[in-house]
Amino acid sequence: MRDQQTLTQALGDYKNLEDGQPAMRSVLDRFSPVHLHQLGKAALMDRQETKYIFHGDQILDFLPDLLPDYRILQIEGLRICRYQTVYFDTEDFLLFRQHQNGAGRRWKIRQRTYLDSHQNFLEVKYKDNRRRTKKSRMQTDIYPILIPEVEGAFLTANAPISCEEIRPALEVLYKRITLVKNDNRERITLDSQLRFSNGLLTSGLDGLMISEVKQAGYDPRSPFMSRIKRAGIRPSAFSKYCVGISLLYPAIKHNRFKPTIHKVNRLLEGDIDHERTQ
Repeated sequence: MRDQQTLTQALGDYKNLEDGQPAMRSVLDRFSPVHLHQLGKAALMDRQETKYIFHGDQILDFLPDLLPDYRILQIEGLRICRYQTVYFDTEDFLLFRQHQNGAGRRWKIRQRTYLDSHQNFLEVKYKDNRRRTKKSRMQTDIYPILIPEVEGAFLTANAPISCEEIRPALEVLYKRITLVKNDNRERITLDSQLRFSNGLLTSGLDGLMISEVKQAGYDPRSPFMSRIKRAGIRPSAFSKYCVGISLLYPAIKHNRFKPTIHKVNRLLEGDIDHERTQ
């Protein structure tokens, strides 16, 4: 992975990317705000997830229709927030191979940094064989080096793997809009301007938007899900970690994710950006 100086420069460059079309920002400004301390049940650490991928230009087809039912998360005065996530795996990519092999029980280990509020968390996401996701996390230092005396007990309690066995495998930068249903029982994330890096190679999916509906229990009556269905967009599997590994480590078997990558290629008309950084 990158050293701190290179990472700092990358974050500076990323900050300067445009935050979307003026028309989209105008719609976002019309949503009532909700703040982190008000989320309550909407934090949804134990949840059902439904994902969608579509071209970012489509968001204006249905975003205004969501105004009556959702508020927008506002952090430090911002409604489009920057995230950095560093994913960890073993030397032989055990956690990725669990996903590639379709294991019923699988984990992701990551450090997520909220770049605008300067908060950082070590997180473990666990998906069981009923496709339910549980997230556990603890606050940590920003730079992605795990200290067994600090994070070891957390990983022992929440993952089948220790600090000593894992290393940084993938860095992902993206921008996120978060909508919260008025009854706090549903949260929608809209992620865009993805950048993947493994320290040697980068890949970007600038035109793609990834949406995730997080619910306590699956409810297709969701106003968002109903509206996005009318726009002709259907649920689609998408894992930032698995897609990033597939793009930047082509020698690792990734047949399970080729249909997703092909779909992304179609949405972006083949415009996946690749670049060598060293």
